[in-house]
Amino acid sequence: MPSFFADECVAGAIVAGLAQKGFDVIDAKDVCRGDDDHRVLALAAAAGRIVITEDWGFGEMTVRHGQPAAGVIVISLYALSAGVREPYAVERIAEIAEKAPGQLTIIEPGRVRTRPLPVA
Repeated sequence: MPSFFADECVAGAIVAGLAQKGFDVIDAKDVCRGDDDHRVLALAAAAGRIVITEDWGFGEMTVRHGQPAAGVIVISLYALSAGVREPYAVERIAEIAEKAPGQLTIIEPGRVRTRPLPVA
């Protein structure tokens, strides 16, 4: 089962929901609050953890600039209301977790897109 590193922008309800499902999730708010995205990505990569974020910049850093990552999941669910967004994100992440390592995964309402990350 993959482990995750939730960026600061990820709602606590998503972190808690994944933990309740048995996933190992570190919350950036607890370990590197205020650090820039490059530091968050480096910490996650060093620990072999997949980054969960709402920040498209992580895709840019990994795909376009080739920064190492165990995987990146971008949650893009702004079209959903706040009360629906968090449980939807938890369910989609749980469904794709085993396929997420080595991938850039985009979770949107009604679809999940993936593309392999460049091999370092």
